[in-house]
Amino acid sequence: MKGNEQRERESSRFHRAVWTGLILLGIAATTASYVLFDATVSAWLGDHPNAWLNSVWVDGFKQLGKAGTPIWLLLVWSCMTNRWRPTLVTIAALILVGLCVCPLKAITRRCRPNMTAATSQQGPPQDRNISWRQKVSFPSGDTAVVFAAATTLSFSLGRLWTPALFVAAGAVGIFRITAQAHYPSDVLAGALIGVLCGIAAIRYVSPWPWPDQFRIESRWRLLAGLGLVLVVPFISPFIGMRSLQIFLKVYAIPLAAAALLYLAAVRRWTPRPSAARSRPLGKGSGPQSQNNAIGDAAPKSDFLKEPAS
Repeated sequence: MKGNEQRERESSRFHRAVWTGLILLGIAATTASYVLFDATVSAWLGDHPNAWLNSVWVDGFKQLGKAGTPIWLLLVWSCMTNRWRPTLVTIAALILVGLCVCPLKAITRRCRPNMTAATSQQGPPQDRNISWRQKVSFPSGDTAVVFAAATTLSFSLGRLWTPALFVAAGAVGIFRITAQAHYPSDVLAGALIGVLCGIAAIRYVSPWPWPDQFRIESRWRLLAGLGLVLVVPFISPFIGMRSLQIFLKVYAIPLAAAALLYLAAVRRWTPRPSAARSRPLGKGSGPQSQNNAIGDAAPKSDFLKEPAS
């Protein structure tokens, strides 16, 4: 008993040390970028515009940084698999991101690089001529969103997905810099906030038992999935989710193909009822044999059910 308590204390101290080291490393990297790299990188990007940033594929991919897009994708995935824990933990992490990022933007009121460059060409920038919408550079909310989602999903889906998730998150952060919407220090701070919010959600929300007990019958999941796929994208511009429509214009067909392949694999590998149980009742079957046959009948298959492990 004492040995278990000692191991728990040592594990708790180790996790606190990791959290502290991660925070200090992120603060140091953000400060170094602010002092050494922000102005240089912004000036270089201003002198070397990138035409490839106007690609529809890049524009659609960047929408993953808007919270509505990953939440929509996760809800569709949960409707298909009836696994709700990853979605609920990720939503909790994104709520924490909003609670951290919005106050920091309001406090720092840092202008975006593209706005700073535009005003510098007209002389010294005057704060009264700059909209408050352009003073939301620090930290990068899009980067915080994708890193929070990558952290929670890598924990939920397994280590196999971890490299792809964090590479995608890093790509979104880089695109925010190359588009001159954020400085490198903004992106580093956003990544740090996202990872910390993801870890906090994993630590304090993931242990809750009720997400595992949350199940929806297949017909209601089918209705919810159809609503998400057929209704939400069309009304998204009117409910503040224009990013979802931009994303789906580019990636709707690949996503539909992936969903169909998944459902086909589920049907292919789901065990079917045996012939002995499904054969019709023969002649001379008495009431007892009929009762047994009815009682042994396999339940109707659920095409949305996960493959048996």
